[in-house]
Amino acid sequence: MEENINNFPDVMVNKQELIEKYFPYFKVGTLNKYILNIADNEQFKHVILRPSTRMTMINVRGFYLYLRWCEERRFK
Repeated sequence: MEENINNFPDVMVNKQELIEKYFPYFKVGTLNKYILNIADNEQFKHVILRPSTRMTMINVRGFYLYLRWCEERRFK
């Protein structure tokens, strides 16, 4: 089965934009925990871009795929 990822474009956004436009049910603290986990994961670390100490950019599609990956691994 092919998953529909059309609602999650391959663009970089900041944390606030990610929450407002794509994941409105997330809180900033929850997102920060996921970002730390993504940064430690070799398979997904390309999803996060930190051009400065105060700015974090997140790839929307990559973040969605990371969440799907977490879901698949949950009970393994």
